Amino acid sequence: MTDWRKSARTNSHRPPGRPLPHGIIDRFWQEATALREVEMLLRDLYRTWGYTEYVPPTFEYAENLSTGAGAPLQEQMYRFFDRDGKVLALRPDMTIPTARLVGSKLFDQPFPQRFCYVGPVFRYVEPVAGMPREFYQAGVELIGAAGADADGEILALAVESLRRLGLRDFRLVLGQMAFFHGLLEALDLEPEDCHALRLALDRKSAPALHMLVERWGLQGKMRDAVLRLPHLHGTEGVLAAARGVALNPTMHEALDTLHAIEQVVEAYGVKEAITLDLSEVRGMEYYTGITFEGFVPGLGVALLSGGRYDNLVAAFGPARPAVGFAITLERALRAREVQQVPQERWTPDVVVGGDLAVAHIHTVQRAREQGLRVALHFTAKHQEVLWEYAQRLGIPYAIWCEGEKGWLWQAGEVREVNAYTWPEDVE
Repeated sequence: MTDWRKSARTNSHRPPGRPLPHGIIDRFWQEATALREVEMLLRDLYRTWGYTEYVPPTFEYAENLSTGAGAPLQEQMYRFFDRDGKVLALRPDMTIPTARLVGSKLFDQPFPQRFCYVGPVFRYVEPVAGMPREFYQAGVELIGAAGADADGEILALAVESLRRLGLRDFRLVLGQMAFFHGLLEALDLEPEDCHALRLALDRKSAPALHMLVERWGLQGKMRDAVLRLPHLHGTEGVLAAARGVALNPTMHEALDTLHAIEQVVEAYGVKEAITLDLSEVRGMEYYTGITFEGFVPGLGVALLSGGRYDNLVAAFGPARPAVGFAITLERALRAREVQQVPQERWTPDVVVGGDLAVAHIHTVQRAREQGLRVALHFTAKHQEVLWEYAQRLGIPYAIWCEGEKGWLWQAGEVREVNAYTWPEDVE
């Protein structure tokens, strides 16, 4: 079928319109239908796991949304002034508003609390990898529960989310910020050196790591811990290898937690979808424990990310442990295309035209009650116009009505049917 959405964007004969801001797009036809489909799939899944929906405000005080966010995220925030001169911002993610809600309004309610959400977030970035400046997130936050059971639930739900979207080939990469924080504690580095180490690990650059350990004069186990960190990844033997370079109780406790999490995700039947990578230290500044990202072949960027953030809620109220994740839905839609996941059709099932009378309208209403999506065409003067309309938009069936007589078009073939009972002829 012709991609009429693309044609609508590129047709040089269309009348001039008013452009949208850079990085902002219209979503319509198949793209809008696909977006709402994945939203529905994920909402239904999260409800079955006991998560209730949270609809955060689109904007609030910039100070709130900056809480716990690292410098990159703060730089990407859309800020503006209200009439009182206060600085507001569009939400750049959903986790910080959820932490504010629980810390400031729900602190005296029973815990744990489970929230899910679906909606747009806004970041002032160059649109790349299928993610414009207004993009959609769906995710969950589990607040008030610490330990491997909670982390395992979130990881299992992340895997189930990708499965529910119809994705077959994907991988969650699981890191542990507590292990890295323990390493920094043992090395006792200056802030600029900590930053340099994170950059070297982000790039997985062995030369940069060698340069750093030489500059710092590291020897023995400290030197080994830094140089072997990029190699601590995979599905088997990673925890045992990491034990050999752990320098303090913090690092050992982080490994104990990962071992316990392994048992939980194995019970959920999702262990085979998860790979450990202890050199993975990227992400939001507020992460304190596990971090993870979801990848699919052919996409090149993570479509899912999450982790544990035990200190964030305390910025708004009493301290509570928390863990969660979010999926970038635009990237999820692209992954579904790459893996050829069947998508819901955006068009009606049937378009009906002709000399429409009251009896024909009643028939259309009965068809709708039976679950068929039926649209009326009011301006077609003859059958060929209706057939062309259906063909161009990819509508499977078209019905032309003249009294009791009707003609059904399907895939270029036309046959006579009863104009009052035609729903029987539509599968």
